[in-house]
Amino acid sequence: MSGSAISPERRIEANPYDADAWTLLIKEYQARPIEQAREFYDKLVAQFPNAGRYWKAYIEHEFRAKNFEKVEELFNRCLVRILNIDLWKTYLFYVKETKGRLTTFREKMAQAYDFALEKVGLDLYIYPVYVDYINFLKNVPASGQYAENQRIAAVRRVYQRGIAVPMLNIEQLWSDYCNYEKSINATLAEKLIAEKSKDYQASRRVARSMETVCRGLNRQAVSVPARGTVAELKQVELWKKYIAWEKENPTETEEYAAFSRRVIYAYEEALLSLGFYPDIWYECAQFMQKTAKALEEKGDVKSAQAMSEDITKLYERAIGEGGLQRETQLLYFAYADYLEEKMQFSEAKEIYNRLLEQQNLNPTLTYIQMMKMVRRTEGIKSMRLIFTRARKDERSGFHIYVASALFEYYCSKDKEVAMKIFDLGLKKYADEPEFCLAYADFLTHLNEDNNTRVIFERVLTSGQLVDEKSWKLWDRYLEFESLVGDLTGTLKVDTRRRAARNAQESETLLLIDRYRFLDLNPCSVDQLALMGYKKSPLLLAHTMASSSLQRPMSQPVAASAVMGGASNGAPAATPTTKLDMGRYPAPDTDQMIPFKPKAASTALIQTYPGGVFAPPPSVQSLLQILPPPWTYYGPFVDIDQLFDRLIGYEQKKVPGVDLDTVIEVTERHGSLRTEEARKELQLLLNTTQDPHVVLRQQLSRRRIRGGAGSDSDDEGDVYKKRMKQQSRTVKVEPRS
Repeated sequence: MSGSAISPERRIEANPYDADAWTLLIKEYQARPIEQAREFYDKLVAQFPNAGRYWKAYIEHEFRAKNFEKVEELFNRCLVRILNIDLWKTYLFYVKETKGRLTTFREKMAQAYDFALEKVGLDLYIYPVYVDYINFLKNVPASGQYAENQRIAAVRRVYQRGIAVPMLNIEQLWSDYCNYEKSINATLAEKLIAEKSKDYQASRRVARSMETVCRGLNRQAVSVPARGTVAELKQVELWKKYIAWEKENPTETEEYAAFSRRVIYAYEEALLSLGFYPDIWYECAQFMQKTAKALEEKGDVKSAQAMSEDITKLYERAIGEGGLQRETQLLYFAYADYLEEKMQFSEAKEIYNRLLEQQNLNPTLTYIQMMKMVRRTEGIKSMRLIFTRARKDERSGFHIYVASALFEYYCSKDKEVAMKIFDLGLKKYADEPEFCLAYADFLTHLNEDNNTRVIFERVLTSGQLVDEKSWKLWDRYLEFESLVGDLTGTLKVDTRRRAARNAQESETLLLIDRYRFLDLNPCSVDQLALMGYKKSPLLLAHTMASSSLQRPMSQPVAASAVMGGASNGAPAATPTTKLDMGRYPAPDTDQMIPFKPKAASTALIQTYPGGVFAPPPSVQSLLQILPPPWTYYGPFVDIDQLFDRLIGYEQKKVPGVDLDTVIEVTERHGSLRTEEARKELQLLLNTTQDPHVVLRQQLSRRRIRGGAGSDSDDEGDVYKKRMKQQSRTVKVEPRS
């Protein structure tokens, strides 16, 4: 059956977070009476508790049925914690439509607008709310000059408040404000407009930047568990980019409270779509804690206290009933640490208890963190009570024994109690190699060699461990024996270890474990790969990948690379010779051109596909000898045409002219006499300087003047110098 033929109900059963299927059902239930659709809407908002558009659909359906009490109940459940601009517009519309007959309607409506601007007034799409608020105030009847002045002041206040907020269509809001002020008092308008022009310019600049940063954000997306799709990762990247942009303080405000409000609002917007990302919740809480401390240091105790309350509400929204992170232990622990930092120890302890009440979660880590907190706040005796409680919980793992033993050893300085706890855990978890390794490491730390051997022998000979689980213990036993025992004992353990492996690995691979230490191996990385050693797969894969990228596949392998290795005991560092591994494809690096892009190219750089690069050495030396381009002012020659002429040139001897014949002074050549031509040549030789000298003079002159100067001050101008000398020394003879 194709996916399109499956009903929305079946799709939701398979995937409760299939937003498209829920949307199809919404369209279906909107045509039904609210009595038949209410159960569906309750399931919808329970599945997507922070989806503003789903709450909006639910509220609008109740509103159409004129169930105003139910509408207000729904607003109380969702409005304050879901800062969705469309949901807040629905709230304002509801107040306008249902409270119009009350005598206090104008006051309540103004309070509703102020409440909305306080919560979502920083939204990029807040312009319609400001326009509605202003139009509402303009239409308020005013009798008498005092009431009229009050209305004008109220309208002006909202206008000026909106001008200071970056939003779309802020140009239209500014134009309306200017026209409004001019219609009230043209003389005063000029002064007020000049005062607020700076705020408007700043808001418009930030609004344009904000529009660019927010381009591509899907604000209508609902929070679903992360799936790792390309579109989802792109949205996460865009939201984090927007938050980072707000943290740069683009409005350049000096008021820390205003700056923090914008950043927190950016986090709140992101959480509407990324509610299943615990890092967004935690980063928001951390920023709020930083803000609270900063406000307290500045003396604003009231605001700091309000921020602390908002932090508590944020954590409760995340892990409370219906929260999207109610099963994320990380946020529970962070919340408990925050309460402990505020000296609210009983509340912090209650957070751990709430987490332990969730039967579907492994409580081991929760017990360990709770033991840490209780030890810090109440002492080691209270911590032991938590350990006793954890032992009785069948869901707990062996880790609580390890943690409790280490607490006793490091905090109480009593190794006997710690060893008793390990022994107690060994009776229950003798089939857990990780627990046995932790016990062995503890004894090794105490230099209890005999006890360590007893533990290894006791566990390995008990028969409770399957072969695969015992391998780690045998490796650690061999490592321990090679460190503290003699060669005879080491060889015995090695022999028993090989027997336990049932010849599943070659003797050479087992020998490697005997001689390796930390990340040092007795063979090179390539040799380990050839032998199939896989104890460090990540390091091995990384090294082999870099090795294959540094050598063409056709490169031969030296015999010393295979036979020599690191037999001298030196650490096997980066190999100098690469193996020709046929199963690892690699490019031929000899055919690659280096990628060296540069922002601006110079005369000594030529462009190729993939970057700009230096020319060959011979061409580069020639370019260094030639004068720089700025020393030549023309005429400019078409190089292509010049070379075409030179290639096609055929030297022909002029008939009747012998070049070796001495030319008389009185003879003419073209328009010049021979004597004049000689004087011109002599003048040219006397006035033309060495190109190297000219180049050095001009470069030094440009450094002194910073590259500026006029042509009249250029003493290196060869042409002018030549003309001056010609006027002094050459006397042109009259032509016949």
